[in-house]
Amino acid sequence: MIIERNVFRLKFGKAKESIAIWKEILTTSKTSGISIPNMQLLSDMSGPAYTLVVELHFNSFLDINPKHAIWATHPGFQELYQKFIPLCDGAHREYFKIEALV
Repeated sequence: MIIERNVFRLKFGKAKESIAIWKEILTTSKTSGISIPNMQLLSDMSGPAYTLVVELHFNSFLDINPKHAIWATHPGFQELYQKFIPLCDGAHREYFKIEALV
């Protein structure tokens, strides 16, 4: 299994609004009828403040590109993401392979 971790650095004071938008994105993904990977939303409790993490879980690395195509073409996702962009100072993406589950 592969985990894609999208780490967003939010503008000061914009966490509440950003979380609300991402919750709407998660709801849209579940009700869109499109096959979307499992996702989870995390916010910082320590470390750099105003950090938001969106994790997606894939069965294999081959499943990642179709997901990116859905994000780029689905109007609901595009509209919500455009609302999120002004709240964000920067971002980076990481991929992890799960080696063992306990």
